Amino acid sequence: MKYSNIFKNKILNVKNLWWLGLFLLLAFFHCKHDFDSDDGVALEGAWNLINNRGLYTDFFEFITPGSFYLIFWAWKIFGVNYFIAKALAVLFIFFSSIGIYKICRLTTKDKLCYFMPAVFIISSVYWPIINHNTFNLFFIIWAIYFFIKGLSDYSFKIFIISGLLTGMAILFLQHKGIIVLLALSLFLFILFIKEKKALLLKLNFCYLSFSMLPLIILFIKWPIQSLYENLIIFPLFHYTEVNKVPFYLFIYFTGLILLTAWHLRKKKSNAVRLLVFAQLFLLLTVLQRPDIFHISYIIFPLYCLFPLFYEKTILLSKSAQRLNYLIIFLALFLIIIPVFYYLISFTPFYSIKNSQIILFIKENCPGQYIYAGPFRPEIYFEVRKLNPTPYFTLVTNHQTKEQFLEAEKYLEKHQPSCAVMDYEMVKKFHHNKNNPVDNYIADNYQLVFQSGNKLIYKKK
Repeated sequence: MKYSNIFKNKILNVKNLWWLGLFLLLAFFHCKHDFDSDDGVALEGAWNLINNRGLYTDFFEFITPGSFYLIFWAWKIFGVNYFIAKALAVLFIFFSSIGIYKICRLTTKDKLCYFMPAVFIISSVYWPIINHNTFNLFFIIWAIYFFIKGLSDYSFKIFIISGLLTGMAILFLQHKGIIVLLALSLFLFILFIKEKKALLLKLNFCYLSFSMLPLIILFIKWPIQSLYENLIIFPLFHYTEVNKVPFYLFIYFTGLILLTAWHLRKKKSNAVRLLVFAQLFLLLTVLQRPDIFHISYIIFPLYCLFPLFYEKTILLSKSAQRLNYLIIFLALFLIIIPVFYYLISFTPFYSIKNSQIILFIKENCPGQYIYAGPFRPEIYFEVRKLNPTPYFTLVTNHQTKEQFLEAEKYLEKHQPSCAVMDYEMVKKFHHNKNNPVDNYIADNYQLVFQSGNKLIYKKK
């Protein structure tokens, strides 16, 4: 008995060391403080809140408010600092990885379940993690974990937790949270049709009801019309056009989950069926921009199913094994190759605080306002100045003509001392410089400094 306890303690220590190692790896590769527009969306939103600007009234956003207020409250408690927001995001990714491990363990006890959180953490190396996708993902993963747990014993308490977590996911990113809500509710309804158990309808009602609770915050704080226009109409009609990319990766990963479903079709497990079902729905959330960055965020159900897929593969014929191994290798290659590309220029502990562009702005751009565009919202927080317009980005085919005209009026009103422009990074969006805002900058400002692709114009 004594030796058995020692053995268990050693195993426990190995597990703890594994998780500690993953956390340190995650923290190390996200210790960099660099310019990033995607990080800048959340940072500028929280910075606006710090400066008493009203979300959806004084400044425009087309995502739900969770990320902005989470960072805002963290800054209120610990102080306004970039690494407070970064540490928060690192913790969310780390606990998401634990959620992936725990979901995987609900389907199999295979030791490969330890490997999947490592793949997830490594894939995050190139992500801009101070981001609504990061925070939203945490709630989705744990909502699915508790949902699967609830399926094992039809526990109302567990479905209440899953519902609340789903509602929180919607508060951080509406379309992903809503898609997950629909997927899980539909799964319960299909299960009801199959098993003819009235309890499943009650559980579904319970899940849906509690998923709505967090959303009450939205309707208390903001008018329904404002929420409808900002969070539904704008992203529905003005996001896809500027984000068009080929669908090759989407087709490949959809094929991969269908292949996984085929191999595991004889598994009489609601957990496996739910993960396949949820993965198909999650893939729908990246249709607006199915690049590897957005896909790598949402393929965690595939990670959770991988050990079972591998177990099935080793039982196949040699030729079928080789084909499956090739498919697995290609999937891992697609997920990991951006990591290697990122690491080529990775400089640990680098900070933009002393970069030429930041120092120049602080020394030469007086006043409360500067303009940073077409899509450089992180600049406002970094130099502790305000955006003179309500818009964190002004990219043609994304913002409307009316929004460009409105932004021009705000520029005329606030007269920012400088305009920081980076046209190179919006080439992929096919930005057209012939618009009211860029024309206003060209007519009223002159180029005074350049650092890389960033140009600083000063008021004439």
